Amino acid sequence: MNGKQRMVEQSKQWLCDALINLMTKDNFQDISITEIAQTAELSRKTFYHSFKNKEAVINYLCDQLFDQYFEQLLQQKPQIGEMMLKTTFDIFLDFWWQKRDLIQLLIRQGLFDHMNEIWQQKATSRYQQFAAPWHVQGTPTQVNYVMAFQLGGLTNILRVWLGQGNPEPPEQIKDVMLLVARQLADSLDAN
Repeated sequence: MNGKQRMVEQSKQWLCDALINLMTKDNFQDISITEIAQTAELSRKTFYHSFKNKEAVINYLCDQLFDQYFEQLLQQKPQIGEMMLKTTFDIFLDFWWQKRDLIQLLIRQGLFDHMNEIWQQKATSRYQQFAAPWHVQGTPTQVNYVMAFQLGGLTNILRVWLGQGNPEPPEQIKDVMLLVARQLADSLDAN
């Protein structure tokens, strides 16, 4: 990345941080481009060179979050059976626990579903990069449905768990998630 590209990325990050800061005090819908630029100590012109609108700033934020999460997921070493699931749950819960203030802010601002949409789009294209025993080999349409099923469960756990005023520690949530996974597997084996 050259100096100009670094400056563009730095400006985007400053604008993103400014919007997050403003959302802690004001409703997302009420925040203006001018307020974001002023808070970031940048011009409106710089804002529009970086983003089309404030929704694009949220998209940038969600892209960053997902990329950071996915990087951690890819560092996982392949394991057999339940150990892989436990490790995946640990990575998932620990990552989002560290980002809980931001997730709670997105929930309060009504932007959590938007994050899920972006996550679904990005996750589907990266499905094969993460080797997990529960992944199915199928058509792009089938993979899209599988990802919707898996991510729907995970993101709803995030919403319920981190949407509380005083969320439980990640280890407690992992135990519940493993219990559900075992019961689901057992119910399929019973037939």
